[in-house]
Amino acid sequence: MLLNEYREEVFIEKKKLLLVTDVMSIGGVEKVIVNTLNGIDYSIFDVTLFIMYKTEGEISNIKKIPAMVNIQYLFNKPPKGAYQRILYYLFMFFPHTVINSFIVKESYDIIVTTKDVFSYPISVNKCKKVMWIHGGLEYLETENPSIFNKIKIWYKNRTYSKFNHILLLTNAAKKRFCNKYGTEDRCHVLYNPINNDEITKLSNEAVLDYEFKSDMVIICSCRLSIEKGVDRLLDACNKLFQEGYNFNLIILGDGPEKVNLMEKIQNNPLLNNKVAMLGFKENPYKYISKCNIYISPSITEGFSLSIAEAMILDLPIISTNCNGPKEILENGKYGLLVENTENGIYQGLKKIISNRDLIDYYRLKSGERKEFFSYEKNIRALEGILKEG
Repeated sequence: MLLNEYREEVFIEKKKLLLVTDVMSIGGVEKVIVNTLNGIDYSIFDVTLFIMYKTEGEISNIKKIPAMVNIQYLFNKPPKGAYQRILYYLFMFFPHTVINSFIVKESYDIIVTTKDVFSYPISVNKCKKVMWIHGGLEYLETENPSIFNKIKIWYKNRTYSKFNHILLLTNAAKKRFCNKYGTEDRCHVLYNPINNDEITKLSNEAVLDYEFKSDMVIICSCRLSIEKGVDRLLDACNKLFQEGYNFNLIILGDGPEKVNLMEKIQNNPLLNNKVAMLGFKENPYKYISKCNIYISPSITEGFSLSIAEAMILDLPIISTNCNGPKEILENGKYGLLVENTENGIYQGLKKIISNRDLIDYYRLKSGERKEFFSYEKNIRALEGILKEG
């Protein structure tokens, strides 16, 4: 007698996930979204990415998003000037059900937003809701306790209470958020997922637009905005050049302060001879890997992707003492943490470039810290939060 064998196929219904953001141009949040979408398990999740508006600078990021992600836009170009502020106020205060209908066009199991402005309309949905906050939130400690701010806190708290999970980048950011809004039961620290293997692979590419002449090259890669403190870095370097220290500085990135910083360099012969502003690079890793030291001069910083990426490439780190870097470097155990001032940057640079043994020491410490940025571990942690009942 022949026995027929049957194989029962078990079909797992995917969870429909909507990820909501404003733009996908150059920036740390956008890089995290790309890394997340390249690591998430598509046998579990059916993913839609909602982007508020298209921008010219998004092309490289959009190309990196897997083809199975459904991408939706609200606007084909960004609003200009005051119209952008008006639009954001509409998202906050116009009837949330109406605004939500422009974002959530079908039924989802999970909605994740990376921007606070979307939390208001999204809060009306009955599905699981997750807010992923990027930033150190230092401003929460210094907010003026005015009547207006008290009303704002009440309004935000009412919205946040409707979210199942709130993700923050560091323990310090979580503490600030919970102290302000009292949401300990739903707050989690989730470190940014970083694709270690891709960074290592890209770092091996040749650099064709810069000649590494000096045996001491320091690099900084960031958005060129005031809070990144690049102007302080230039002033600190200028003092060191005047004192006869010999090194070169590379600055990668773009942003609103680019013109001011370029003028500062061009108007100073010492800086003009020693500092290269190379602009935004789709592959910054090939530059970082060929340098001796990575420096972060930020005034304020959440989880610094650039520091983490430089540590993956075994670069010794100097950073100002602010929220994210302090936690990444574990209070100076894994990198040189300096006072958050121009003089602190000056003293830190002076200390490390004068001591090759110290450079070697912090290079080893960066190597030790790599596991902290495990891509697989952080992606699986995010999936675990999303799959929770």
